[in-house]
Amino acid sequence: MVKPGQIIEIPSSSPIFEDDHSTFSSKLDELNVNLQKRNYGLFDGFLVGEHQGTHHFKLGQRKGINVGGKKAPLYVIGINEETNQLFVGQGEDHPGLWTRIITFNKNQIDNLSSIEDGIIINLKSEAFEEKISGKLYLQNDTVMLELEKPLTISVYNHPLDIITDHQIISRINLI
Repeated sequence: MVKPGQIIEIPSSSPIFEDDHSTFSSKLDELNVNLQKRNYGLFDGFLVGEHQGTHHFKLGQRKGINVGGKKAPLYVIGINEETNQLFVGQGEDHPGLWTRIITFNKNQIDNLSSIEDGIIINLKSEAFEEKISGKLYLQNDTVMLELEKPLTISVYNHPLDIITDHQIISRINLI
């Protein structure tokens, strides 16, 4: 039996999305702070409805949220399976729908040692037409990709090829 969960709308004007002008001791510290902003909670927005299970949703999804009366369509910007909460944002330009940082576990890439200064990479996926440039960093068991330009978070629903020196070094699935 599926327990109904909460749908929480995060306003685009939320302080979560404001640029942090702090001084960081390292690039990895800066990336970690920016990643933490995407851990939404109930008190970051307001309750707008219920859902019948987070497993029915994907990041970036627009259809099937079943909350009406909004000026713009709602998109899934976050999913917390532990708390059974779905986080949504209004409109395709909502800042929660876009990311410049992608993370995944180190075990998805072979032969990767500690990288503090980052290595330049390109990403390729069926989710977008052109290659996207970025830098790959490694901290403990987490790989962080800082992208040159923002991508929609729906990229998490597609495999990504990580390319360096014109050769694919890994194909990762972020799902």
